[in-house]
Amino acid sequence: MVNYSFINKSVIKRTTIIEGIVETQSPLRIGGGRESFDPASIARDSILKDAEGKPVIPGSSWKGIFRSTGERILRLRNMVVCSGIGKDYCLNNNEMEREFERGLRGNMDEALRVFWDYTCLNCKVFGTMSVIGAVRFLDSLPISYSLNTRSMIAISRSEGAVAKKALVTVEYVEMGSKFSFKMIGYNLPNYAIGYLVTIMKNIHDGFTQVGGHKSRGFGFVRFGKVKFTDVGEKKIGDEDIAIKDMSGLEEEDGNKFFEKMKPFMEVFNSAKIPYPKK
Repeated sequence: MVNYSFINKSVIKRTTIIEGIVETQSPLRIGGGRESFDPASIARDSILKDAEGKPVIPGSSWKGIFRSTGERILRLRNMVVCSGIGKDYCLNNNEMEREFERGLRGNMDEALRVFWDYTCLNCKVFGTMSVIGAVRFLDSLPISYSLNTRSMIAISRSEGAVAKKALVTVEYVEMGSKFSFKMIGYNLPNYAIGYLVTIMKNIHDGFTQVGGHKSRGFGFVRFGKVKFTDVGEKKIGDEDIAIKDMSGLEEEDGNKFFEKMKPFMEVFNSAKIPYPKK
């Protein structure tokens, strides 16, 4: 019988927390949209700020960054994965959405079976239509920061060319600013923890950028002073691989943290993940 602890949220058998500091290595811009326009600022393209006017990286942005980076990583491993955007999600792609919904209404065991068999690792970790994910991202709040503005040439999204009134003043967070970071996972197998740490390392190493204006060199960040806390069972599911308890690991430098977390990344690279069904 398959152990569904990874996707079953009714009982929490394991809580995993990775928290630390994110430091910007280049300008950073998380756009706030027109509703966040600040009449006191010269910038016509403002960053997202909290109620106190401080820059913030929303947890929803982290979730999107992790999911899209993870999609690229899984595809490089030739694993089946959906984007989670629009109608590109596993239950829809496998034509199992109605069967899953029938299970939710009358037979939870059947719903768990369908979700387990016909969804990818991204759906299980980050969630999908009607299903909450196994990991939460808190908003990243500023520890120290400075803001600046820069005039840039605006590009028309529809035409792909320089837009009319092409000069726009963009607000951004300066390089060297620091933000908090916290991610909480529930019932994560060791290979799923290794997957998340692999995504973090991709961000840390500069393979993934955060926020907008990536083509202009914005959005490079690194992790520092990272702490790993792991409470509960140390192996989730029959397909998981046991490793030594590493709860309480804390490193001032991100490079050292990822070096110490290699056992989790190795489990991710070697685990035989039995889903989704082909």
